[in-house]
Amino acid sequence: MSQLETPAGRYAQSFVRWRGAALGSLLFGAALVADPGQSFAAEPGPDTLPIHVIAFQTSDADDQAEALTKAVRSAVRAMPGWSLGEGDNALEVLVLKLNCTEPPDAGCQSRIADVIKADRYIWGIVNKKGENIKGDLNYWVRGQGTSVHSVEYSANLTEANDEALKRVANDLLVGLTGGPPKGQLHVKAGNVSGQVFVDGQPVGSLTNGEGTFSVPSGSRRITVRATGFSDAETTTVVKPTGTVDVALNPQPATDSKPIDFRKVGGFIGIGAGALLVGLGVFSSLQVNDAQTKLGTDSEPKLRGMIESGDFCAKTHKFKDGANPSDNDIAEYGKACSAAIFVPLQFVFYGLGAVVAGTGTYLLLTSGTQSADAKPATARGWTFTPHIGMNGGGLQARYTF
Repeated sequence: MSQLETPAGRYAQSFVRWRGAALGSLLFGAALVADPGQSFAAEPGPDTLPIHVIAFQTSDADDQAEALTKAVRSAVRAMPGWSLGEGDNALEVLVLKLNCTEPPDAGCQSRIADVIKADRYIWGIVNKKGENIKGDLNYWVRGQGTSVHSVEYSANLTEANDEALKRVANDLLVGLTGGPPKGQLHVKAGNVSGQVFVDGQPVGSLTNGEGTFSVPSGSRRITVRATGFSDAETTTVVKPTGTVDVALNPQPATDSKPIDFRKVGGFIGIGAGALLVGLGVFSSLQVNDAQTKLGTDSEPKLRGMIESGDFCAKTHKFKDGANPSDNDIAEYGKACSAAIFVPLQFVFYGLGAVVAGTGTYLLLTSGTQSADAKPATARGWTFTPHIGMNGGGLQARYTF
């Protein structure tokens, strides 16, 4: 049996590999500190939840396993609410030290947590499968057990700073943890019964003006929307280790848009003008009906029976031999009552044209500048009504 096949030999080989991974992680951490452009979320502290990332184990993909370990650690640092647990442990070393099975069973995973003093950690085993790297990553949480997320990506990704590997690591972290840890958000908004939105997404409703919601940690925009109230909004930082209180004061909504009286007057004018023109048409129909009953020059009818005088004024005299019936006399009387529509038709037509023209003018000029502002010269049609002693009219002008 060769030296490497003995337990001591396997331990020494794993220690050498772990020592290389530790040195690489140390250099990677130093590079991150030296790079002022690199930004992380929260540092380890009371307002973050630490996750330990144990160096991933492999039998044939050392460079890829080391790069993936670094990339996942970087992803933990960058995600709000999480912080990277201290230590640079390797799965192979821990398994040998604790005499665990490969992969470690539930009992061994608990012992690993005790050794590295962690409440949550990520571990995994990856190997080459053809041109790819495949494996399972595991997320252990004290009191909750382990969740698993499979990974497969190109074996040529051997640099932790490679953007493609960063995306793989971030997807792994989200798949394992669900994203940023959630904290409690307590919203108080008077007695308003409205909806609460976090970063534009609805999270629930308020009861008697308040509610508590589970929200991803980090800087969040909080909005309360309620019928009859203006939106109330603020920003806050949600922490995964407690409840943050937010107080908002929605104000009753007011329609500050001024009434356009020119537009209102324009519609009223056009409507009134149309009504007056309609009355003019009605008057013309009454006059035409009366003229038909009285007769025309070509067909005198009742008018031809009168020798002199005015029938409507009761000063008429019928021609000799004329014998109008009672029905003819009644029809003639109706025609007399329609005489008032003769002048009214012209009055209605004239007023209808003026009022409708004024309404059109007001409608076309609605929404313009205020009286104290200098009006701008605009192209198009303008309509100006005018009324004089001899009648009225509507002047149309086109400005080029």
